[in-house]
Amino acid sequence: MPVQTLNLQALKTQLNAHLQQTHPALEPWDLQLLAHGEANIIYRLNQTSLVRVAVNTPNQRFEGKFSHLTQFEQTILQYIQGTGIGHELQGVFPEPNEYFPYSYLITNFIEGSPLNYSREHLEKCAQTLAKLHRLPLNAEYSIDRLTPKVPVIKQPLTLFYNESKTYAQPYLDSPQAEPEIVEMLEAVLAKAKARLKAEKLLEDYPYLCLVHSDHTYDNWVMNQQNAHLIDWEWAELSSPAGDIGHFLSPVVIRRTQGYKMPPLDREFFLRTYYNALEDEHLATTIERHFAAFGVYPAVRSLCWTAGYWITAVRWYEEDSPSGHDRLVRFQESRNQFPEFWQEIMQWLDAEP
Repeated sequence: MPVQTLNLQALKTQLNAHLQQTHPALEPWDLQLLAHGEANIIYRLNQTSLVRVAVNTPNQRFEGKFSHLTQFEQTILQYIQGTGIGHELQGVFPEPNEYFPYSYLITNFIEGSPLNYSREHLEKCAQTLAKLHRLPLNAEYSIDRLTPKVPVIKQPLTLFYNESKTYAQPYLDSPQAEPEIVEMLEAVLAKAKARLKAEKLLEDYPYLCLVHSDHTYDNWVMNQQNAHLIDWEWAELSSPAGDIGHFLSPVVIRRTQGYKMPPLDREFFLRTYYNALEDEHLATTIERHFAAFGVYPAVRSLCWTAGYWITAVRWYEEDSPSGHDRLVRFQESRNQFPEFWQEIMQWLDAEP
């Protein structure tokens, strides 16, 4: 994994000076480095706010432009403002300039902890996803508010299959590729291709809404009141089954200290989600979507994992906030890969 390290202390100093110039009302500008993902560095501001600085764009859709990521998330936070689903937007610096080289968002700070897959957490996540997915039933939340900034995906099986091939290709082409992994990738892609005909089910029962698409445990903030979604980098307008499939993907779930969700908990989550939709027709529609499309986010995550072993650019030190855990997770993914593959192949064998 190539390393192009950012000086996080220098960035904090730059950001502090920039906030003093552009947001004087936020005085005293007390910044504390809180965490980071692959795309954002997150600072806590004055205990009550967050600043999310975009410094990397592993999602190919942003073409390496930080400002596109910030503006994209700004559009989504404006759409869900006041729903309790995610952060409340407080400010935005949408374009880098000569005074500050990155773009950023300012939001409220939400107290809580990451998702732990307990029944209590599964219930709250199911309720939040149901709230998000039924928003277009209210005319105030027409998905037209999100276009053209947020991509509309009308053939998600085809898109996810093609993106899976693209993400896997760097590994398949690499001299470091292991024959066992190459064989697994080729097999899962072949089986995913064979299921593409199931896309007709989504065409026969159309429904589009905003979907988050990245349900890693630390993209959820859990507290006594609600489950909140953060980090909307992978969001799109598509079938809600994409969210359910990604939430239940073994590649995603295992990131929580190797956790493996019991089948009864999986059933509990799905049952709670469908009930929380509070609309029988919508629940039936999404259930049909999930049967056809639900496995494809897991296929894409599997292929992304292998490709990322080759293409990842790590901008953070191992001892940075979140750095050690991310590197351990990155390294463990190779050992876990055969088990991921086996579970996803079994899922692909199920009839749509």
